[in-house]
Amino acid sequence: MTPEGFLSAVADKIEELNGRPTTGQRCWEAIRRYQQEPEERNRELLRDAYLAVPAHRRIYVLGDMDLQDRPLRILLTNLGEAVDGDGPVVTADMHQESLDYFRRGDEGVAREQERRTVQYADDPSGPGQAAVISHQTVYPQGWPEALGLFALRNDYPAQIAFAGETYPSVLHGYWALSTADTADRRLIQEAPSGREAQDLGGRAVQRADWPAIRLAAMGGLLRAKFTQHPELAEILLSTGDATISYTGFSDSPFWRDVPDSCGRNWMGRLLELVRSELLAKQSLGAHPDPGGPTVAGKSTSSQI
Repeated sequence: MTPEGFLSAVADKIEELNGRPTTGQRCWEAIRRYQQEPEERNRELLRDAYLAVPAHRRIYVLGDMDLQDRPLRILLTNLGEAVDGDGPVVTADMHQESLDYFRRGDEGVAREQERRTVQYADDPSGPGQAAVISHQTVYPQGWPEALGLFALRNDYPAQIAFAGETYPSVLHGYWALSTADTADRRLIQEAPSGREAQDLGGRAVQRADWPAIRLAAMGGLLRAKFTQHPELAEILLSTGDATISYTGFSDSPFWRDVPDSCGRNWMGRLLELVRSELLAKQSLGAHPDPGGPTVAGKSTSSQI
């Protein structure tokens, strides 16, 4: 590393952060140009582009850990001259071998792109909608009458029937189902609000299998909420194909989206899953079971 190389590397990082080509990328552009038109003027441009790469990074510019940048250095050395002054004397065959090296690389990239086109045939062809952020919001005067994205929240009061019981909200159902004691379950089920149900559930003794089944339980509760309330389903469907980021401060990072990838955002993922099921029901005639997915022919809700 030299002072000049360090400053060049900093300049490259600035270019990268601004979405502009780095010296390495410009070097590859010069390689492509010379491949298409192997004329001396393009070889000189290629030499300039190569030398613009920070000296300590040149051996990595081709991304080849075996040959490193030797094919490029050979190509940039004039016929009859020694590579780097003390290497092998370059011949026309060596120049051609270097060009063949780049051609084989291009062919390999093309084969890989073709393979991925087949393997990723179901990948969206373009960017999706901007992410939708579901914020936790407090309404001291009561929930608004006009529906909005707040209806996606688990504490939104939407009565649902699930696993043979009725719950005032998803949050009531989730924490009631988590408990090991029937008395605690009834107490949570009758809590005045979803957050009070959560507080009661957080203090109660959990059933032993809860960590293993809680995702299925939450998925079933959400499915019940949006299939039993068509007006709420429309709110969820209005998010299109957007990623749903479920944020807040009252739910654990397991359920919500937390900055710096510290949260798993399972609520957002399950909302996207239910959204897809609602769309499938509309377009394919599918009828998802409001009680939850099945295992070995039995509804998981009946097991809960």
